[in-house]
Amino acid sequence: MDAKTTASLDVRDLYERYGRAVYRRCQYFLKNDAGAEDAMHDVFVKLVERQHEFRAEASPLTWMIRITTNHCLNLIRGSRAKWRERYEMTVKVDQALPRPAGATTLERRQLVLSVVGKADARAVAAAVYYFVDEMSQEEAAAAALCSVPTLRKRLRQFIQTARRELKRLDADLVFGEAPL
Repeated sequence: MDAKTTASLDVRDLYERYGRAVYRRCQYFLKNDAGAEDAMHDVFVKLVERQHEFRAEASPLTWMIRITTNHCLNLIRGSRAKWRERYEMTVKVDQALPRPAGATTLERRQLVLSVVGKADARAVAAAVYYFVDEMSQEEAAAAALCSVPTLRKRLRQFIQTARRELKRLDADLVFGEAPL
């Protein structure tokens, strides 16, 4: 199989042939049937999006298992993330407090989009890899196709832009300093 045939991967066929193996791999890592099923579906979505990356240097199963393993490890990393506990605590407190009539999820979403819209696209990508996907700086730099020092520079740019924009939108916000 050469590079021209990589685009012709039949994901439906891959699902039928290897879906069970992908599911078992997800189950092995996640120890949860429902989570494994969700993860398996996420993996096949990634396969559809990334089928052009398959170079046939290994079998499709090897390629799929690598994607599955990375996806499950990211899920595990995310479930153990420090921000998750803070987020869950915030959600509990947030749900216990009465909301003003105008405070909606849409407004919060617009706030985030406002910050993202003001930041450089490369800085946003670096921030997503590092803060959302919780990759190490080395992993995030590799994903962003840059060096670790460049990644740190982009993260600082994103943080500065976010602070400036959030302060503009809500002057009462107070930010702590977090070194990179």
